Amino acid sequence: MSVRKKIREINSIRDQLSKKNANYFDEVIVHIRSSRVQEDSGEEWLLARGQELLTAQQRGQTAVKLFGENPIAFAEAAIEGLPQRKAAQTVRLYVLAPWVALSWTFLILGLFALFMEDAETVSLGMLLIVVLGAIALVEVLMRLTRRDPEEGVPAPPKFNLRGIGASLAVLIAIGVVGLLLQRVLPVVTVPYWLSLAIALVGFAGQFVLLRRR
Repeated sequence: MSVRKKIREINSIRDQLSKKNANYFDEVIVHIRSSRVQEDSGEEWLLARGQELLTAQQRGQTAVKLFGENPIAFAEAAIEGLPQRKAAQTVRLYVLAPWVALSWTFLILGLFALFMEDAETVSLGMLLIVVLGAIALVEVLMRLTRRDPEEGVPAPPKFNLRGIGASLAVLIAIGVVGLLLQRVLPVVTVPYWLSLAIALVGFAGQFVLLRRR
């Protein structure tokens, strides 16, 4: 059975659950789908638990009685025994983000340096800000993205005051550290042709990374 079909089966089961059982199962679903559990294994486990819960409900049992008081704790215990997704995709994302940011930075520097000789100087502190900022942006987006329990796929970012505040704090801290480092780290001269060459290599590398599976 395909993952998509399993998701449809799970949704069908949820529609047959009582409100309390459905709310309990929703928390389990969201927690499993937001974890690093392999998608196919996670959906298979959720389908089995949904069938088990529906059968128990028909006998008059509740999700709390069947799985325990805390749905998050129940899901966490299951996650430990389920196969996890490989970290390669996440690592690739954290590598790709600063790579893209630096490629565009050197492209812009190179284009400016074609017309302004002063633009051939670049602070290592500024480049560090670019790298850290790109990584921080990925981290923020990863934390703000959730999975939709109805579809089992990533949904639009869900914002809240705490998430926005934490994200701004991280970005501000990176900016402050970068400004301090700019006073300490040296300024180097990068000829326009070298900036453009670095940008070209960077864009070529992105193409390779994006094509790899």
